Amino acid sequence: MKLVGIAAIALVAVLAGCPNEARNDSITAANEGARALGQKQYETAIAAYLKATEKWGDNHTAWYGLSGAYAGKQDWTKAADAMSHAVQLVPEQAMYQLYYGRFLYEKAVQGAREDQARRENKKAEEVAPDLTTVNFEKALQHLQEAIKLNPELWRAHYYIGRIYRDTGKSKEAADELTRALQAGAIDPEPWVALAELYRRWDYTDQAIQVAEAGTAVVPGSHEKSQIWFEVGMGYDDKRLNDKAIDAFGKALEAKRDYHVARFQRGQAYYRKADYANAKRDLEEFSKAGGTSVQFEKQQASKMLVDIAAKSVVPGSTPIEQLPPDDVVKKGKPGKSKRNR
Repeated sequence: MKLVGIAAIALVAVLAGCPNEARNDSITAANEGARALGQKQYETAIAAYLKATEKWGDNHTAWYGLSGAYAGKQDWTKAADAMSHAVQLVPEQAMYQLYYGRFLYEKAVQGAREDQARRENKKAEEVAPDLTTVNFEKALQHLQEAIKLNPELWRAHYYIGRIYRDTGKSKEAADELTRALQAGAIDPEPWVALAELYRRWDYTDQAIQVAEAGTAVVPGSHEKSQIWFEVGMGYDDKRLNDKAIDAFGKALEAKRDYHVARFQRGQAYYRKADYANAKRDLEEFSKAGGTSVQFEKQQASKMLVDIAAKSVVPGSTPIEQLPPDDVVKKGKPGKSKRNR
C-alpha cells in the first residue's frame, strides 16, 4: 500500500507563520521529514519528524508523517503509536482515523505472524498466521470512524473488508470490498481480495468479471500482475486452458519473477498436452521458486516426471505414468487465503 499520500499531506506549510520559535522550528523539521519520506529515506525522515515533535508536541502533521516513515519500514507498532498522537490532536481528520486503523490492523497481523513463527520455530515470513481469533476491534473502530467522516475512503472499506474476511465474516467482507471498488480503488489489492473471495465460494464467473474489470482500472503494468493472476486462476478453475495461459502470461509480462504464475501456466500447458512449453515453465519454476511454494514444487516435480516418461526413448524401461488429471491436484494455491 503506497504511503505517498502521507508524504504529501505531511508538508506542513499550512502551519507557517506561527510566531512561536519552537513551532517554526518544528515546521521546518517536519518539512524536511516530508521531503525525505517522499524519497523513501525513512531513517532521515524519522529523525526529522522526531525533532519536529520534540520541538512542538501538538504538530499533528509531524506525527502523521512520522507514522508514515515507520510504516515504510514496516514497524507497525511505532507507526500506530505515532498515528495515535495525530488522532488525539485532530480526531475529526478522516485520513488520520483511516491510517490509525490500518496500522493497528497491520500491527495485530504482524504480532500473530511472529507468535506463530516462534511456536513453529520458523521465520516470520515463512508462516501464514491464523487470524480468525485475532482481536481487530480497535482497528475496526477507527476504520469505521474514518468512513463516518468520509464514506468515499476506499482504503477504509478495503481494510474493514480484510478484517471481516480474516475473522470469517465472508458476506460482510464481500460487501465492504465491493464498496471499496465502487469508491474508486486504484490499487490491486481490493480487486484481488474480492476475486479470491468469489473463487472461494465457487462463484467463478463473478471472480473473473471482477478481476478483468480491475485490469482496466488499476494503473501500471507491474501493479496489474496480481490481478491478471486472478483472471488466470478463474479460467483455470473452469479448465479454459488457453484463456488461463494467456492471463498467466500477462501476469508474467508485468512481473517476470511471479513464480506461482509460471507454475500455473506450466500446469495449464501440461493439461492441454503442450509438454514442451509445460516442461519449460515447470523447470524454470522449480529452479526459482522459494521455500513458500513447496506444495507447488512437489506438483511440478510430478508433472515433469510424467513428461519425461512420455518422451522415454524406445527400448528403455518406462516408469509408471499417471494421467494428467491425477497428477494435477485440485487443491490449488490460488484458493487459499492470502494476507492482502
